[in-house]
Amino acid sequence: MTFNPQAVRFVCFDADDTLWKNEEFYRETEDKFYALFDGKLTAKQAGEALFKTEMGNLETFGYGAKSFTLSMIETALANLDNEEAARAAREILQLGKALINRPVTLLPGTQETLRALHGKYHLSVVTKGDLLDQQRKLKNSGLLPLFDHIEILTEKTHQAYLDLFACLNAQPNEVLMVGNSLRSDIFPALEAGAQAAYMPCAFTWQHEARTEPENPPYLQINTLTDILPVLL
Repeated sequence: MTFNPQAVRFVCFDADDTLWKNEEFYRETEDKFYALFDGKLTAKQAGEALFKTEMGNLETFGYGAKSFTLSMIETALANLDNEEAARAAREILQLGKALINRPVTLLPGTQETLRALHGKYHLSVVTKGDLLDQQRKLKNSGLLPLFDHIEILTEKTHQAYLDLFACLNAQPNEVLMVGNSLRSDIFPALEAGAQAAYMPCAFTWQHEARTEPENPPYLQINTLTDILPVLL
């Protein structure tokens, strides 16, 4: 599919690591988590154990900071003795709360881009994760007045995008999906018939990592403001 900006009427934005910073704060929390093992596991071993636990918990707990916190606690319980695990669990709870309550840090160009497009296109946030956590971040971001629609999904799939387009009363090729994840934002949106703009992030959770195609059927941008000359 060839990118066709003239057809775009709806612009949908991922939230985490597209509108604001996210993954780097998880990395900082992981580093503090690894330190709790104090030689029992290397950082690499703790990271592998945590990721395996997260993948096992996805169907039950979904995405987001709460699921991440529970997976850290479960990993500690599985790899430390009772006394150490109890102490680690208390510290992990504090790490999780700090992650959840961290102030929202907008990425460069976010406000400028949304203000420039507001009123000219139908703007949506299309994100996934814990409902309360994502609602809190949206509220604290100060961006809510700039959006016409908010969609918080449990997973971003081909069918989820088709359902979204139906909800928006949009033809698929009228929709531009902007995001940092090939797995969640770009490939399934393209599969559903939408157009896409991929904004790579310096930090990518390994669950979301995918190989970029040689001849990508999407627009690649470095910052959100890069879409303005294309759409305006």
